[in-house]
Amino acid sequence: MAALLNVHDVKKHYPVRKGFALFGSRGVSLKAVDGVSLSVEENRVLGVVGESGSGKSTLARMMTALLKPDYGSVEFEGKNVFGLSGKELKAFRRAVQIIFQDPFASLNPRATVFETIAEPLKIHGLVPRGQIRDKVAALLSEVGLGPDSLGRYPHEFSGGQRQRVCIARALAVSPRLIVADEPLSALDVSIQAQIINILAGLKARTGMAYVFISHDLRVVEYLSDEVAVMYLGRVVEHSGAEELFAAPLHPYTAGLLASAPGLDPSSKPERQVPKGDVPSPIDIPSGCPFHPRCPRRFEPCDRVFPKLVQPAGQQGRVVACHLWNQYR
Repeated sequence: MAALLNVHDVKKHYPVRKGFALFGSRGVSLKAVDGVSLSVEENRVLGVVGESGSGKSTLARMMTALLKPDYGSVEFEGKNVFGLSGKELKAFRRAVQIIFQDPFASLNPRATVFETIAEPLKIHGLVPRGQIRDKVAALLSEVGLGPDSLGRYPHEFSGGQRQRVCIARALAVSPRLIVADEPLSALDVSIQAQIINILAGLKARTGMAYVFISHDLRVVEYLSDEVAVMYLGRVVEHSGAEELFAAPLHPYTAGLLASAPGLDPSSKPERQVPKGDVPSPIDIPSGCPFHPRCPRRFEPCDRVFPKLVQPAGQQGRVVACHLWNQYR
């Protein structure tokens, strides 16, 4: 199956001001994303996981052309999205939508729910003016909100209700791909389940694709067809979701599963929670970036950078770890 969205070796580095960098060094940069390649197929969910600071949100903004990479490309149906303009760019904006982490910050506090959801319908000319109100009401119904919400403002809603409004706004243009950047982290647990069910139901009914970015591995396991694990701006493992949760290949992935609430690591004694803190993306360790925290590190890990490879007998899986390459 041809990929809907292709991300090719994207990098996003931010220069650090003199005086803030370690030792005041010049030419130091924060490597938010440092060479990531991924693809998203139609009617599939790609989960992206990793600790805070791993580059997930920066990657999401590059996928949706809200942020231009310093290097690499993002292609939608074979076309570089950063080379699009005019009607082609407008078509891309319609086809690929993003749902942000904070629903309150992503809504205009001075616009009613009707105005918020009607705006993309008007911009893209999708519905005759006389039918816009009915269409907005139908979109709200699809996410579990009634027509009484039309004239209300964001501050009048709970966090879960605001996130539903954001989902309805994204759905207004009938997108083919939704990038959901930590859409549950600002919500109570009871509300999270409702949003998860809405997203899963929409996928079943419409066949749209998702990139689902989250630190909640239970949700990722439930929703995703495949999972990419990020650490310090890079993908360290990419696998089918079922295979990854049953038998992680990278020690960092195993550590994430061991530390995740609700995922029982007792039957997998090799899964050890990573020790220490994530190193600064300004001063990434040499060799394997994970080696200072890795319980399975050995001689080459501190000096040789591991490339993503497909281990023998692991079809459709790649991992950046010396345990699975020529040093094993």
